[in-house]
Order: sequence, then C-alpha cells, then structure tokens
Amino acid sequence: MRPDKIPVALQTLPFSMIQAEECGVSRHFLRVMLRDGLVEKIARGVYRFCQSDYSEEDQFRAALLRAGKSSAICLISALSFHHLTDLIPNKTWILVPQIKRTIYKDLKLIRVSHPYWKTGIESGEGYRITSLERTLLDAFTYKRYVGIKTAVDALKTALREQKTSLRKVLDMSLLLNVDARIRPYIESLS
Repeated sequence: MRPDKIPVALQTLPFSMIQAEECGVSRHFLRVMLRDGLVEKIARGVYRFCQSDYSEEDQFRAALLRAGKSSAICLISALSFHHLTDLIPNKTWILVPQIKRTIYKDLKLIRVSHPYWKTGIESGEGYRITSLERTLLDAFTYKRYVGIKTAVDALKTALREQKTSLRKVLDMSLLLNVDARIRPYIESLS
C-alpha cells in the first residue's frame, strides 16, 4: 500500500493499530511509515499522520483510544475545553467505571461507580466529553480533585459569559442526583 492510498479516516484523526488493520493497513506497512516519518507514534498503540495538526481534540481522541470505550473527558480537561478555567491540564482527565485502571502517566482517571453515561455526555468526532453543565457539577462533586475555588470560578465564568443558566445547572443536578451538594453554592451566587 502506497502512502497516497492511505484511507482518509486515518489521515485526519489519531488511530489505533486495530483501526489501521480494519482499514487495510498492515502492521508491516505501519512500521515502514513510522521509519519513513510519515506516521508518528503518539503513545503505545496510538498513531497519527505527521501532516495533520495535533489539536486538543486529537489529544482527547488519543487518550480515549487508550482508556477504552466506556470513558469520557471530564473535570479540568473539560473545563479547559469549555473555556471555563485558566488552568492548563498537564494530564488528560477521563471519567471511567470504577474497575478501570491504566498504566499511562499522562491520563488522570476519575473512577466512579455510577457514571450516568447517558446524562450530560456529548459526543464529538471520535471522543466523548462531559457537557458544560455536567462539567460544572462534576467540579463541585469532585472538588477534592479540582479545588472549590476552581469550581466556583468556573461557575461564575459560565454565568457571566452566558454560556449556561442556573436553571440548566439545577436541572442537570437533579438528573445526576447531586442537587443537595450543589444547592448551597448556587444559593450563595444568586
């Protein structure tokens, strides 16, 4: 297979070895492309074409390829994605089931027993991320990870820039069963 015959899906997004094989790229040809500098290895088992730009969303795709199917970007990474914090995450924060573990040092896993996968999680192109309202609620719920100041500042920023409303945040808190935790903070803001 010649480099100009590579499937378009592999040229634009980070991909795993399994995805490459499904598109007809053999392991041998992938090694040849690595050697020739057409492809670079982002992490163990995750690759990308050198001609494509490596964006924040590509970082999310690569992280979720390594974390597995039942996972979503959350907390500091999601706050940064939604432009609600000045913090620059040095790890990709991922919401995962409680039993999941990882060997990767650049991933910060937030293990939860009841992750509510159908509530407040949006699908991007090749990745899943918590919605703006859920991200705000998760910041208060997991304040031991992000700090209460970061959570309050994110909520104030979202309200000031009119990205969301208190009503939407309260509605999401009822769906996630965290309304008792978030209500004191919301009452102090209103």
